[in-house]
Amino acid sequence: MTDPVITDLRRELEKARDALAATEKHLARHAEMNAALHCAERVMYSPLHAKVHAAMTGVDHALARTKPGPGDDQAAEESRRDSALVSVLIDLDRCVHGRHEGDDCGTTCGFRSKGNPHLRPGSVIGYGRRGDQIVMPNRDDKHDPAAWRRPAPTGGPDA
Repeated sequence: MTDPVITDLRRELEKARDALAATEKHLARHAEMNAALHCAERVMYSPLHAKVHAAMTGVDHALARTKPGPGDDQAAEESRRDSALVSVLIDLDRCVHGRHEGDDCGTTCGFRSKGNPHLRPGSVIGYGRRGDQIVMPNRDDKHDPAAWRRPAPTGGPDA
């Protein structure tokens, strides 16, 4: 899977490369204008032009080294799918007006949203592979995966 830090780095490098390319073009046009203005036979590019070109080469090298591999597309797709599932779980405590439990609602919920009337915190909403309960966590704990699980009752799932 592609590390988000690498993705962010690549995005920033691409922005820097675009800025360097525009700078290089500007410096080249400026040198060519000066040569034409002075009727010079040769265009003399500045040392800054050479440094910008070298920086662009370095950025290209860094982009090539951080290029995503062939399996990264599949991993990115899986990550998008997983994040969509997480967003469904996190929204389970919303009231009919779309407000999380405890948020300002102002409609028929009253001043504060009472949340999902069908899934109160602590309600069992399913079971895991080993009989552990999947429960609706408290509002403050819903981002903690462990808060969604409760150990199976002693004696297994049929007890």
